Amino acid sequence: MGDTTTKGEIGEAMVVADLRKRGFGVAIPFGHDVPFDLILYRKETGTLERVQVKYTESDGRAIRVMNQSNSAWVSYRYTASDVDWLAVYDATTDRCYYIHSSVFDGMSQLILRLAPPANNQRRFIRWARDYLHPTLPDRQRPGPGRLPFRFRPE
Repeated sequence: MGDTTTKGEIGEAMVVADLRKRGFGVAIPFGHDVPFDLILYRKETGTLERVQVKYTESDGRAIRVMNQSNSAWVSYRYTASDVDWLAVYDATTDRCYYIHSSVFDGMSQLILRLAPPANNQRRFIRWARDYLHPTLPDRQRPGPGRLPFRFRPE
């Protein structure tokens, strides 16, 4: 098993643990032929959301989030039609960050800032602290048929 596989498994385990601590249900799809790693279950609404997990090691100032998977055979960029969330485990901060598809759709990478940039830029900064919880953007709040999957709570 390669280093990349091990890091991916660590990332998935950390995200599953973080989601469970937050009270979400989590399902793991069978096989490797779907573009997501986990399914987040919102118990209060019965919605299911597809989660692609990424492992990274930041420099302590910024977290670089790659919105794609690369191998010797293929390069694949995730879109909002593939996944609802990118969940990023950063080994440097030992935290999970959740980026909704409305933020990453169409991008190959994005940066979550842990510290202010050296050039003192203030506009268009994505602060990592704003992505610590998988909170749906207001326009994506669950409604009839709003998200790709629905499941009635017990």
